[in-house]
Amino acid sequence: MKKVSRFVLPWLAFIYAVYLCYSTLDRIPPSQTQYWEPAFYSFLPMCFFFAGVAIYAMGREIRELRQKIVELEAGAQAH
Repeated sequence: MKKVSRFVLPWLAFIYAVYLCYSTLDRIPPSQTQYWEPAFYSFLPMCFFFAGVAIYAMGREIRELRQKIVELEAGAQAH
């Protein structure tokens, strides 16, 4: 369960933004759409996608650094 939440949590904002933008574009009739709306709603989730990429990468790096600390402490105690 911990691995699933570790993977899903950084992407929750992206998934929610995709849902909101899709549902909004689905409800607006094409005749009432402003010229900027399709582009705005289509590209808005990209912000959350790139934030998710950065958060996931930082989380992975933190896990690797913690593992390295554990290895170094175990090596120091062995001496």
